[in-house]
Amino acid sequence: MSAVMTEPEVPAVQRRCKIEEVFGGAFIDLIALAPMNPVVRGLILAQTNKMPGPECETFEQIKEWVETTCERNKRPLNVSRTPSRAGIVIKVDFSETEYGRANYSVPRSGSDEFELDEDELLALVQEAIDDGDGLDVVIDSIATLIDEDAWNRCSPNLEDYGDYEYDEHDSNDSGNSKTEFSRTQIRERLHSFIRNRHPQLLEELS
Repeated sequence: MSAVMTEPEVPAVQRRCKIEEVFGGAFIDLIALAPMNPVVRGLILAQTNKMPGPECETFEQIKEWVETTCERNKRPLNVSRTPSRAGIVIKVDFSETEYGRANYSVPRSGSDEFELDEDELLALVQEAIDDGDGLDVVIDSIATLIDEDAWNRCSPNLEDYGDYEYDEHDSNDSGNSKTEFSRTQIRERLHSFIRNRHPQLLEELS
């Protein structure tokens, strides 16, 4: 009896992430332009704590290596928070300058949504009513809350933009952190929330 030979099954490659979840668009373009450049490889090491092997000579090979060996780069949340009932959502634009361990800096920016649940909003509204204040004070309170807590409560996917500057910086750090948002959007969504959910409170806001 002749044995039938079968090819052994090749295990599927397990992808851990996409390259866009590890590097910003500008840096991906830089890798594509100069995949073997030692400075580029140094930046890969700086951002992933891993170095692609010498067999990774092309962009596609580096991309494959990144997606099968690296972890997605997501800014950690510093505050664990479970919202109760839905309130309003405000779009916030984030920007900062990343300082890398390979002595470079590059501007980064992105957006995310800042959520205020119903209990938070009602507490701010009631505080304003108790103090004899109006809607503008509630808007100021929400704006202050976003300014102080957006980096903790949001998780923007920051993309690199502009040029990489190679200078001496503190390693693996960031600075010039900013947030921008629309107070008009806060006013419109807050007014809509109160009018639709708690119309009686509009009369109490002087």
